[in-house]
Amino acid sequence: MATPPSACSTFIQIWVDTNALQNGQTTGVYLVDNNLNHGSSNEGTVNLVTNVPVGTFVCWSLLNVDPTSDTILSIQNFGNASVFGFSGTPQQVNDTTWTGQVQIAGNASYDINFNAQIPGSSGITTTVSPSFSVFQAGS
Repeated sequence: MATPPSACSTFIQIWVDTNALQNGQTTGVYLVDNNLNHGSSNEGTVNLVTNVPVGTFVCWSLLNVDPTSDTILSIQNFGNASVFGFSGTPQQVNDTTWTGQVQIAGNASYDINFNAQIPGSSGITTTVSPSFSVFQAGS
C-alpha cells in the first residue's frame, strides 16, 4: 500500500513538454524538487539530485507543462535503488503520483519510466534517471 502524499515532506515533480517529447528522448523533461535550500542540485534537468535525510517520505508527480494538452501522462514504474531499503521501490497512488521512503544513507540513481499517450498516435515511453543523496540526520 502506498504512503499517502500528505505524509511526504519532499516532493519531486516531473514536468513534461509533450510538444518537445520524442520517443526514448528526454528533451522537454524537467525535474524539480522542494529541497533546493537543503542541498538538492541540478534542478530543472533530468539529472536532479535530491538531498534528504534517512527516513524521508517522498512524493513524485508527473505534470504536463501545457495544462490545455489532452495528452495522458502516466508513471509506469520505478527502478530499484539501494537508498529505498527494505520497503522497496515507490508505490503507485494514481496514474501520475507515486510515493516512497528513503531508508538507507548513500548516493544512488534510480529510473522512472513514464508514458505520454497523445490521442490518435502511439504512446511515447521515456526513462529518466535522477538520483538521491541520502544522509543520516545530525551528521
